[in-house]
Amino acid sequence: MTRDAERDTLDRFVAAVRAGESQALVLCGEAGVGKTALLDYMAGNASGCRLVRIAGVQSEMELAFAALHQLCAPMLGSLQRVPPPQRDAVRTTFGMGAGPVPTAFWSGWRC
Repeated sequence: MTRDAERDTLDRFVAAVRAGESQALVLCGEAGVGKTALLDYMAGNASGCRLVRIAGVQSEMELAFAALHQLCAPMLGSLQRVPPPQRDAVRTTFGMGAGPVPTAFWSGWRC
């Protein structure tokens, strides 16, 4: 099976990031369809970009913000570069500051 269309989408994604555009990618599919292979392809073609990958852990499924913690923890040293409202939400979520706990606004979201 050729993945040319998917690779083209990923190439455009990386090009947009390099051009300074804010991007987000959600990759969904059943187990074994090649999601990891596509992400490996993109990582191999994203030199010069910061790439962060996380994997879901079943035992953490019920822990609020577990995936967000995996994603953001390595970058908390750069938190001062984040705009104040988002910075305050991250600091509160990670117990680094006081304030109301942010809601998981995408809870229940599915691919």
